[in-house]
Amino acid sequence: MKKSGYTLVEILVVLVIISMLALLTLPATKKARTKAAILKTKAIIASIEAALSMYQTDMGNYPESTGSSVILIEALMGPMDDENWKGPYMRFKQKDVDENKNVIDTWGNPLKYVYPQNEKSNVPFIIVSSGPDKKFETADDIGNW
Repeated sequence: MKKSGYTLVEILVVLVIISMLALLTLPATKKARTKAAILKTKAIIASIEAALSMYQTDMGNYPESTGSSVILIEALMGPMDDENWKGPYMRFKQKDVDENKNVIDTWGNPLKYVYPQNEKSNVPFIIVSSGPDKKFETADDIGNW
């Protein structure tokens, strides 16, 4: 009577093949995750831009800030003691805000909001994320310009 089954060598060959396939797909998976995180951060910035546009329509100007995004939460979520304020213009979930009440990007870093600004002529305000490298003023920064 002959026993059926797999030899140890056959099992090891299959494991090596599966491991090699996994190693080949890892870089593509990492690249896809980074691209998705960039798209999510761009969507966050676009949402804030739309909310700021509504704020500006009601209030006549944008909230002033020199870099902190804390003012965005205060201005867009309110309430404010101004008869023109018709907000809230945007709601932030707890996971979208850090412990200092800054709006954060996909990587957990605070966004910078600057108004008034003189750096970019095509936008009235600047909203910028430090991007995947988590450092500002590098090539991978994500902004509204």
